[in-house]
Amino acid sequence: MRTSIPDEIKQARRVIQEKERILAQAQADASTLLTRAREETERAMNREGLLRAAEARSQELVRQAEEQARAVVAKAEAHGEQLKTDADNYVGETLLNLKDHLSSIEMDVSRTILSIERGLDSLEMAEQEEENRAEGTEVEELYENFPEETDSINDSGALPEPIRHVPRRASLANDTQGGPLF
Repeated sequence: MRTSIPDEIKQARRVIQEKERILAQAQADASTLLTRAREETERAMNREGLLRAAEARSQELVRQAEEQARAVVAKAEAHGEQLKTDADNYVGETLLNLKDHLSSIEMDVSRTILSIERGLDSLEMAEQEEENRAEGTEVEELYENFPEETDSINDSGALPEPIRHVPRRASLANDTQGGPLF
């Protein structure tokens, strides 16, 4: 994609250079035609009978040369404008396609991150349950070694629930988007 845009720009520059070359050629042709017309006019002046015909012919040549030069310039400008419009359209279309593609990639990455977070959460829950089971047996063993106190037993006669520490972790999504870290 990056190489195609410079190619369009290079082509537009070539068209502009071609336009300038054509303009220079047209001006040179016009100058040549004017010179010829003047030469013909001078010859006609030397010949009394052909004076009016030569003058008319030189004016016609000048008019034709100017008309041709204007036509060449107009054609080159129209072609240059068309290339510029085409290049602008191409760039706009390419950027729109790129934006759509990047949005799709962003959505895929977000889904992947969410899936990873859910997997990590389920692993943490499994580890926490395993730890709770292990702590539960340790707490029961501790209670068996200590004499029973009336304050430590609830109304139903069961042991109180051990305090569980649940670690907080930053989500991957927040990490990737610059969110808060816990």
